[in-house]
Amino acid sequence: MTKEETLLNNKIHELEQEMKNKGLWQKEAPDWVNYFEEKIFAERKDLLNGLQFVFIPNHLNLSAQLSAVKEKRFIVPAAIKFFGDDVHKGKLLQILIEIDSLL
Repeated sequence: MTKEETLLNNKIHELEQEMKNKGLWQKEAPDWVNYFEEKIFAERKDLLNGLQFVFIPNHLNLSAQLSAVKEKRFIVPAAIKFFGDDVHKGKLLQILIEIDSLL
C-alpha cells in the first residue's frame, strides 16, 4: 500500500469514527443502497447514508485500485450543500475536505 493510500484509509476511518461520535451512524442500510448506481442526494439523510453505506465501504475495500481511477468525484460540494451553517458538522466537513484532497 502506498503512502497516499494509507493516508486515505486513515482519513476514511476517521470519517467513520466522527460520524459515530456525532450520532450519524446507522445500524441498517436504507433500501436504496442495494440498488445504488448514480444516486442523487436529494436529502441530508441520503448524503449521510451515502457516506456510510457507499463511500466509506467502497474506498476502504477498493483503496488499492484508487490510483487507477481517472475521474475524480468530490463529496465536499454535496456535504456543504446539506450541512450549510451547521457548526456541529465542522470536523466532519474538514475530514471530507481532507479526503477529497487525497483522491
